[in-house]
Amino acid sequence: MKHLATASLLALSLFAATASAAGPSTPPSTPKPTTGHMDHGKMDGHHDKPDDKVGEFATLDANKDGKLSKAELSKHKLGPHFGMLDADKNGTLSPTEFAAGKAM
Repeated sequence: MKHLATASLLALSLFAATASAAGPSTPPSTPKPTTGHMDHGKMDGHHDKPDDKVGEFATLDANKDGKLSKAELSKHKLGPHFGMLDADKNGTLSPTEFAAGKAM
């Protein structure tokens, strides 16, 4: 009987040593639930929808030629900056030049 108790104690000691060497068990990681809220830290600073810029450009483009003249932009807050926004110095603003001005 004494040998059985010793063997049991030895087995229990080995089990305990093996369990502690493996470290604590951790539950599997679960992804964070999404709340549907925007992570504002990842925003690029532009609050306009892409269609808003095109719509605004189209509204300002009175003659619908696909570019803005100085006169067409004069009604807009960027009007005083026309010369600076006209990157290619052709006397008109393309949608790209207008969008670059809006991003400033």
